[in-house]
Amino acid sequence: MEKEIFDLSRLSDEELCGQLLCPDLTTYHCDDEKIKKLILDSKPGGMFVHGMPVEKIKEYTDFANSVCKYPVLVVADGENGPGSVFKHCCELPYPMAWAACGDEGLIERVGELTAQILRKNGINFTLSPLVDINMNPNNPVVNIRAISDHAPTVARLASAHIKGLQKDGFTVCTAKHFPGDGVDDRNQHYCTTVNSLIMEKWDSTFGEVYRESIKSGVSAVMAAHISLPAYQNGDEMTPAIFSSELMTDLLKGKLAFDGCIISDAMSMIGACSFCPLEDMAPGFINAGGDMVLFPSKKDHSYLLDALRSGKISRERAVDAARRIIELKKKARLFEDEAEVLASIEDNLEEKLAELSLEIARRSVKIVRDQNGVLPLKLKRGDRVLLVNLYLEPQGQFSEENTEFKVMEAELRKRGYEVDAYHKIHHNKINEILDDYAAVFVNCKVSSEDFYGGSLRLGWRDGIMTFWRGYILRHPNLVFVSCGDPYKLYELPFLKTYINAFSACESTQRAIVELTLGEIEHTAKNPVSLKGYFQREI
Repeated sequence: MEKEIFDLSRLSDEELCGQLLCPDLTTYHCDDEKIKKLILDSKPGGMFVHGMPVEKIKEYTDFANSVCKYPVLVVADGENGPGSVFKHCCELPYPMAWAACGDEGLIERVGELTAQILRKNGINFTLSPLVDINMNPNNPVVNIRAISDHAPTVARLASAHIKGLQKDGFTVCTAKHFPGDGVDDRNQHYCTTVNSLIMEKWDSTFGEVYRESIKSGVSAVMAAHISLPAYQNGDEMTPAIFSSELMTDLLKGKLAFDGCIISDAMSMIGACSFCPLEDMAPGFINAGGDMVLFPSKKDHSYLLDALRSGKISRERAVDAARRIIELKKKARLFEDEAEVLASIEDNLEEKLAELSLEIARRSVKIVRDQNGVLPLKLKRGDRVLLVNLYLEPQGQFSEENTEFKVMEAELRKRGYEVDAYHKIHHNKINEILDDYAAVFVNCKVSSEDFYGGSLRLGWRDGIMTFWRGYILRHPNLVFVSCGDPYKLYELPFLKTYINAFSACESTQRAIVELTLGEIEHTAKNPVSLKGYFQREI
């Protein structure tokens, strides 16, 4: 019976093509009628549900499993823990903080807890970890999402996290973005970008990271809208998702990866600008890809036409489906779900919150303290000013602070009076500055804040905070970068500078504890900035 179930030659053309698709259900805003029609029409192999209410995930999963021949992969992006998928769950500090902390056992354990929480909430496939190497400080996509600019550190910690995520089969996971982001200074969401390393250098860096990830058992690899000209005979135009040289020859051949290759989002300009829409999904499958992420509404019919016309061989389509079915086996989708869930640990959120705080405490890094102001010497009743720089929603501006509420609460808990602003005009700073015993400038600018083409500070992002230098005359001014760790390059005049790599609740607590001298400073620089600080790992 099992042999018959997994005999993919018995699949109809429609079923076979459906298995190769992973549509983004979030674009339908929980419109039950449209989502169920999509599932019924294409019977997809997976469905992306990031940020969707848990009850809706269950509803759509149950429906898909009732009409599809094989159970569906339920996909989300848990790069920094379950809190990056669900608001009610714990968020981990971003991966660059993992390297500043440096404890691979801890990173494996948070992967294990993340997997259990995701599965408990209906997710069985996470598009993480990111195994890119942030070689270029001007790269606008990777940044704090990367573990480090040091390949051995990325390989070591990513492999640990992969082992945790896949322990006991609660989730399967993905190493991304092949052949490697972090070299170009452009954004693959906006155009096909280039990994410009020569092959010897690529092999000893990105190649080594992927070899270690594969050795650790990673179940899927995400092919990106990035070229590798050194392996593509100088071709800078063809992204990996359409390159048989990269997906078939290099990844499946030289690197011996026998898992599932999933594309990055096919909606991105780095993909859709390369060829006509009708050629995208068939081109990806023909080049060696297996699962199409964010297909267009017509991709099922485009694949079907390509299969029936012989543009895609049935052998290649069946091989892609086989890899997807193997992914489902690893995720234990053919087992009784109630029994799988029964083996999940108790008190998951509490356990993960404790470890998240431990990572944060060991990762917040004092990079510069030229005047020796740290730890801050404050007494109860002192006033503290927070100036928080972050990008507000398009078209909006307000001085009212909506971020760093945990940091405010932690300072108040210790008996300080706190005023917080979302940006602040320099003239107002001049008027009120002397009323405060300490001033924090918290900067939340990173690839996760949708800055797009650049992470540089501009008019809208709060650079006016420093206009006329009023704020710089405060003796206890502390700048904390809760995102991009290279802000010292833009703001070289800062005397006290901290890299926190994240603005999650755990990190905000750790910032307060460290700046007040309540915890020991143990973090190491996970990246280098030439002329400013050296990597210490």
